[in-house]
Amino acid sequence: MRNETFTGGPGLTVLDPPETTVQPPVEAPLAGIQKHDDLGLAFRHSGWARERQLVDDALVALGAPDHRIAAFRGCGRDAWVYRSEQHPEQHRIRADYCHSRWCIPCAVHRSTVTAARIRDWLGDLPARFLTLTLAADNEPLAHRLDRIYAAFRRIRRTSWWRSRVQGGCACVEVKWSVKSAHWHPHLHILCHSAYLDQKDLSREWHIATGDSYIVDISLVEDAGQAAGYVAKYTAKPAPTSTYRDADRLQEMMLAMHGRRLLLTFGDCILPKKPAEEDPDTWVRVQSLDEILWKVQRGVPVAPEILALLRLETPCKMTPESPLCRGSPRPQPPPFLN
Repeated sequence: MRNETFTGGPGLTVLDPPETTVQPPVEAPLAGIQKHDDLGLAFRHSGWARERQLVDDALVALGAPDHRIAAFRGCGRDAWVYRSEQHPEQHRIRADYCHSRWCIPCAVHRSTVTAARIRDWLGDLPARFLTLTLAADNEPLAHRLDRIYAAFRRIRRTSWWRSRVQGGCACVEVKWSVKSAHWHPHLHILCHSAYLDQKDLSREWHIATGDSYIVDISLVEDAGQAAGYVAKYTAKPAPTSTYRDADRLQEMMLAMHGRRLLLTFGDCILPKKPAEEDPDTWVRVQSLDEILWKVQRGVPVAPEILALLRLETPCKMTPESPLCRGSPRPQPPPFLN
């Protein structure tokens, strides 16, 4: 897919073409969640409030359509806790989600699903993990991404590649070098292939790029671990530090707009759904807002639900402090997007 930007007026670069229909008014910015029915939304985004505000500011500054901004701001609303009929001790959460690639909670879910799809495709066949890098320069990120995508297309068209690699998937990882103050994109690739000599791959990559030769090859020992490593970059294209810098975040959002984060090639056809799709039937129990409201006021809540939400009992939550994080949450609760 081409990387396109559009002009919405003098000096304004936008992420999408101007809307041709009247859009409903966008809600106020994210600062200050006050309403009772926003507790579930606040809980979902409690771990990245500062970064989320910067993403919101960037969407507005770049002229994103009103419906995209509204979806981003409303991600996590109408959240309900569900119980499995087959396994009553198991609970899940469902809500309205924005599915934006810049929303970290949505990215976590997307990464889990993508990792399962890649793992199912890898199967038990031998696989290799490749990393292809670009030589450092001071070009804008969009230009460097164009280069690495184009070079990857060129190397895949060579007889050397086609005679050795059957198929695979690739994702781009983008880092910002603080020391040299430039963008550093590189490709991570999982593939089924014959033996690949690192010197030969380096030579072919240098021909494809014109100036870059640093590559890495390793044999995949744990398919699930390798799939998870690749999937996390397809779901979260920006490093955490970029979310905290407004200018770099906007540059990256524009540079990544319209680009596929997961590339497949050769005989790689990923399953649409993971093989281990949840077969259970889920029954609605109670809204997340009501549960959090109870926790705020010390009303007893089922231990299974408190465990789902990673909340302690008693919880140091007050009506003035809508988020309860009595215990660390390295991973968000299992929302079903």
